[in-house]
Amino acid sequence: MSAYNRCKVTMRFDDGSTISDWISLTLRDTYTDPVAELRFQAAPTQPNRPEYKKRLRKGHLVTVFVDDTNLGSFLIQTVDKTISKAGGVLYDITCKTPLATPYEGSVDPTLELSSQTDTPVSIAILKALAPYGFDRISTDGASDASAITGRSIKGAAPAFPVDTLKAQQCKAQEGETAYQFCSRIFSRLAVCLRMKADGQLLISAPDYEQQPSYTLVQDPKRRVDGDYFIGEIHIHDTNEGQFSEAVCRGERDDNNPDVTQTARPEATVKATDLNAKRPAYSGDPAAAGYKPYIMRDKNARDVKRCKNVATMALGLKAKEAFTIEGEVDGFRAKTGALWAVNTTVHVYIAEEDIDEKMWVAERTFTEDKAGGQKTKCKILGLYQLRLGEIPKG
Repeated sequence: MSAYNRCKVTMRFDDGSTISDWISLTLRDTYTDPVAELRFQAAPTQPNRPEYKKRLRKGHLVTVFVDDTNLGSFLIQTVDKTISKAGGVLYDITCKTPLATPYEGSVDPTLELSSQTDTPVSIAILKALAPYGFDRISTDGASDASAITGRSIKGAAPAFPVDTLKAQQCKAQEGETAYQFCSRIFSRLAVCLRMKADGQLLISAPDYEQQPSYTLVQDPKRRVDGDYFIGEIHIHDTNEGQFSEAVCRGERDDNNPDVTQTARPEATVKATDLNAKRPAYSGDPAAAGYKPYIMRDKNARDVKRCKNVATMALGLKAKEAFTIEGEVDGFRAKTGALWAVNTTVHVYIAEEDIDEKMWVAERTFTEDKAGGQKTKCKILGLYQLRLGEIPKG
């Protein structure tokens, strides 16, 4: 690894103290997973053991910095401790971002959105998540990506006014988690829920129009400048779990005087439509033949929302149809940008004749004493993950 790529990693508690005796770490962020995960091992020396014993406890908050960049705060979820015969102590710590709590915790079963008027999605989401300590929502995904990469994201989609998103009638279900309740709302609005590094909730959608922040290269002849894959590259191309179309059947809104429909709303989304802008090398989505995916959503009260539900269902499955996974040295690319999800990258793989702009779906930082710092990326074709059309008002 070049000195340019080497980063300083700091794990800090709320009182400003830091973890100095850690020996390895893994930091994973997946765009479609609302909960990012931090795992690290620490072997405190004898003088530090009392302090580590006090701090490395469930529920304590650890904030991770790479150089001066805040990558977010993580709650300690699991503490595994191994004590050797000689008396040495090894901690294996698993931490997750605070959305892990409502991801598992139940929603108030009495929560119900009005059937008479649409509710701004910010109000709807905070009704479910405020008991868990969340009180701020952002839609500025570009500023979040810029803050993490340390670079301005050229051509990034602008933030949209959060109040243009409206949630239709939705009643909490017995035994449903708070996140599941929110997810049902988002599936009709073509967005997903994540967390910003500063602790705000982030409502966002994949941004495929931005210019590439990185270049990833596999080329034995070294004809292209960029960050070269190290080790193996895994390319996955499958029809398993893929469908030719998705059909969503909604429910007629008898309480809304503005709706004149007499039949239940229904929408069909075909894989060929979603994949119109996918690269040719990622395969023909219709190659598997006719294989429909049919669902019902009683809270989808018009055709547009039915279409978004069908699109998201199909899109979430399509994200596994074609993937590229590989590692590079360091946490920063040659451009100086830290690797981050929901960014684009130009991928050049000579062996497969791939020379395309693609999308970063997952990023994992790893560091240990033997292997140094590495970044593993999972990359999809552009428009492969489609969530639907964000309502304009």
